[in-house]
Amino acid sequence: MSQTGRMNLLNFADPKIKTLHVTWFAFFLTFVVWFSHAPLMVFIKEAFDLSSAQVKALLILNVALTIPARIIVGILVDKYGPRIIYTGLLISSSFVCLGFAMADSFEQLALFRFLLGFVGAGFVIGIRLVGEWFPAKQVGIAEGIYGGWGNFGSAAAAMSLPTLGYAFGGDDGWRYTIGSTGIIAALNSILF
Repeated sequence: MSQTGRMNLLNFADPKIKTLHVTWFAFFLTFVVWFSHAPLMVFIKEAFDLSSAQVKALLILNVALTIPARIIVGILVDKYGPRIIYTGLLISSSFVCLGFAMADSFEQLALFRFLLGFVGAGFVIGIRLVGEWFPAKQVGIAEGIYGGWGNFGSAAAAMSLPTLGYAFGGDDGWRYTIGSTGIIAALNSILF
């Protein structure tokens, strides 16, 4: 950090900057996992011969648990700290994501999509963590970077996952694509 209080976002030797980058990437991944099904819904709909009402139900279920999850996660962050809870959120969401990828029925898809609403609580964890690492004169920009890059995860998923699905190919390309997001989240939980 310079004398003027500006942040050098490329100074990875600074623990604050390193924490910021690790945290926004974790948030980015939570959004990729959380919204991984939306850009692949056309393939999922075809694989399960879903009705329009079932597709709408999956989209709604994906966000149904998010508000209560943010409250629960906020309580857990206060009790155990953001690093432990973010690690737990990433690893648990990876298993739920893999469950969705391996689902064999609409009911299983619906259950796993409902449970994946929990990953939307990643926002609460990172805001707290970033807020702890930066002084008052820098916390706004740090949280803006965290939130902006994190939320970009949904756009990145929309732009990249269909291509990845086509690359995997076949009837199960969507499964491998969604499963790979879960594996990446699990690997990142170790880094985090």
